[in-house]
Amino acid sequence: MTPCDNYTGIGAPNDCAPERAASGQRSRNNRFSHLDTLFHPRSVAVVGASSGIRKWGYLILCNILAGGYTGAVYPINPKERNICGLPCFRSLRDIPGPLDLVLITTPAHTAPDVLKECTEKKVGGVVLISSGFSETDDRGRRLEGEIVDLCQEHELPLIGPNTMGIISTHSDLYATGAHARPRKGSIAFVSQSGNLGVQLMHWAMDQGIGISLFIGSGNEGSLNSTDLLEYLESDPATRTIIMYLEGIRDGRRFLQVARRVSREKPIIALNGGRTDSGKMAAASHTGSMAGSTRVFDAACRQAGVLLARKPSELLDLSMGFSSLPLTPGNRVGIVSLGGGWGVVTCDACREAGLEIPPLPEHIINKIDRHLPPFWSRANPVDLVGTLDMQAPIVAVEELIKSDRIDAVICLGIIGRKKLAQLQMDSTRRMNPDVTGRMIDDAMGAISNYEVKFAEHLLRLMEAYNKPIVGVSLAPTGEGSQFQLEGGKYSGVFFPTPESAVNVLAQMALRRQYLNRLGDTPAHN
Repeated sequence: MTPCDNYTGIGAPNDCAPERAASGQRSRNNRFSHLDTLFHPRSVAVVGASSGIRKWGYLILCNILAGGYTGAVYPINPKERNICGLPCFRSLRDIPGPLDLVLITTPAHTAPDVLKECTEKKVGGVVLISSGFSETDDRGRRLEGEIVDLCQEHELPLIGPNTMGIISTHSDLYATGAHARPRKGSIAFVSQSGNLGVQLMHWAMDQGIGISLFIGSGNEGSLNSTDLLEYLESDPATRTIIMYLEGIRDGRRFLQVARRVSREKPIIALNGGRTDSGKMAAASHTGSMAGSTRVFDAACRQAGVLLARKPSELLDLSMGFSSLPLTPGNRVGIVSLGGGWGVVTCDACREAGLEIPPLPEHIINKIDRHLPPFWSRANPVDLVGTLDMQAPIVAVEELIKSDRIDAVICLGIIGRKKLAQLQMDSTRRMNPDVTGRMIDDAMGAISNYEVKFAEHLLRLMEAYNKPIVGVSLAPTGEGSQFQLEGGKYSGVFFPTPESAVNVLAQMALRRQYLNRLGDTPAHN
């Protein structure tokens, strides 16, 4: 008996036998390809658009316009003439020509009538922002059932209700109440929590992490997380998928789809409601009922889904998987500017199931030329704070090209600029003999070295197809990724060793899973 046999979410599966669709044979002709119109619309209407700057109808309309969306935008409000410089329409019926996407922000009881207008207008899809449905009471559940029946009868795609909205970066569409605008990228995020999702979008924006789609699925009255996962399977802009889940209605189908999708694209999931208190909170939040966490986690692992334990891990893992080559194994080389970080990173690797193999003699001899006689001559490689600028480059390169090492973690090479700036600020105040030009030259040399070092890491990853993960000595203030125009991979620099180790450990798990299947993924 497998864990899937006991999964107890809503619509619990009897088994999780994999679908037999051949890997890589999915196309944009799958049964959810019509959602392209919803996520890449040529025209958008906001029902309930408002000039009140604290109302949802204003927040979303303003975000769409400020985000640079180039399609037609129609505010709908019978009591207003103009909002944000656009003329208002009394209803959807008054809009000339076709309409791809409608966002509804009016009170819950108005939804049936607005949706009827949508069916008459033959819109491509609806995002129902409004709350007051199954997450509230029996009356809300009946109302949600009514609108879902209406949408299904007319084959009208519906996101929500009770959702924060959607972001489609490649269409310059930022249709959420919170004004987070991450850059274009290849990570798609499906979240049953709008607030948690938008918080992660803010983090992604701050860290320079690229997003393809954000979908706040809300109550999932019609389109659910599994439907959206199936859509993302063949979305050409998406290479990595992250999900925040509080409940799955049809566990069997989710695992079947996840098993198929994970052959080609990494899926990283955070399961909310793992404790009794969390389950109760999820029920009142989106009306979801979580099943057995232990069984769900085990079933996900069988389906190739990687599991995060906290929100920040979703971004760490998605950034690693979307930026780095997949590790061929679990043997890690560590290069550290100082000894302490190497020790704690070594401990974290071993606790996560990663191996720290000894250094071959020829690697020791190469590094010997750049370090004093008292260096450790071991893995981790302790650079003993050397001022030899070639030592980190030589150490990383010798490790990554070794057939005994599958991945490298380098600590403290990037981020010295921040510490140097603090030192230079003190020098500027206390030593009048040091000119501003001298300080600027020193800082420029450090900054130039860090850029050259990061560029070298990218070239090494392309040459050997193995991941090199960085840990910053101090916050760089420039995000967590380093990109080179035209490069295949991006440099990734985490603030802690634990994050770097976790990414490599999850990569090793994915490699083991794909090896069992005999698959070679298209991306990761």
